[in-house]
Amino acid sequence: MAVEITGTDTCGNSPKNLFVARFEEHLARGDTDALAEVLAEDCVLEIAGGPTAYGRTDVAAALPGLLPEALASAHVEAAISHGKAASAWGTWTGSDGEVRHWSHVLWFRTLKAEHFAHLRVFRS
Repeated sequence: MAVEITGTDTCGNSPKNLFVARFEEHLARGDTDALAEVLAEDCVLEIAGGPTAYGRTDVAAALPGLLPEALASAHVEAAISHGKAASAWGTWTGSDGEVRHWSHVLWFRTLKAEHFAHLRVFRS
């Protein structure tokens, strides 16, 4: 079953915002290869109330584990950036109809916004 993703089309008013929105799309699809491409080699993933992952490979592998087991749809309410910092938030809906809210705070490695150096994840 394909995951329906909505909201990312409204996040394109800057290249950095669009970069964040595309990251959220790759996450919703569980595309670990695409996720790994935008993570810095020494990236850190902090999950609020959960474990921390270190390094591109481990972070890319851990990210899809954040999603509901049977994700039906994802909605990105907003993806914004300022300098090296970015944030995105929205909802994931499982095939059981349960809606889970999430918020991601991300830091780019450089101002060019080519790789994420640090991610902090909050979810319900």
